[in-house]
Amino acid sequence: MARPREFDIDDALENAMQAFWSYGYEATSMSDLMEAMDLQKGSIYKAFGDKHSLFIAALEHYLNAVHEFDRKILEKGESPKKAIRTWLNTDLKNACSQSLKRGCLMVNALNERAYRDEKVANLITLHTARLSKMLTKTIKRGQELKEFRSDINASDISQVIIVSLFGMLTLTKGPMNKTASLNNVKNILKLIENK
Repeated sequence: MARPREFDIDDALENAMQAFWSYGYEATSMSDLMEAMDLQKGSIYKAFGDKHSLFIAALEHYLNAVHEFDRKILEKGESPKKAIRTWLNTDLKNACSQSLKRGCLMVNALNERAYRDEKVANLITLHTARLSKMLTKTIKRGQELKEFRSDINASDISQVIIVSLFGMLTLTKGPMNKTASLNNVKNILKLIENK
């Protein structure tokens, strides 16, 4: 009879995610993961498979949490403009306030792995499509309420915002500070607001 697991799988996955987020995929060793997860190598392999499978599970865990966080903000309230401002500001404040300058795990994975890792690329593509759909819906609502300009398709505005956000999240790991990030959010909103 197989022995039952003696650890919480969600806690272990969260701890693995934090390790990958701090060091990146390549620089995170099995020793780092064992320490972060407080598990032996055999337990990690048995529960998650190899390092790459664990990374995919950790990234998926992260993306699901981010999606739920984004959904709660973007679908909340009567003002789509305020919702988008809050969403962008919160993402960037979180990225800028990290003492380790970790940025965003998804953007880090995009830069480090997506060009040579089909599973990572697919996860990020799916997440970006979900975000785009949700953001487009919020922008359409804003256009109906005359908060956003209507001479540009809501889907196109959504893509510009996503590209801008991903770029800013990359820069928060280096030269971009919180003040500059929040100023960029103001400028993005000025470009899309109804005049």
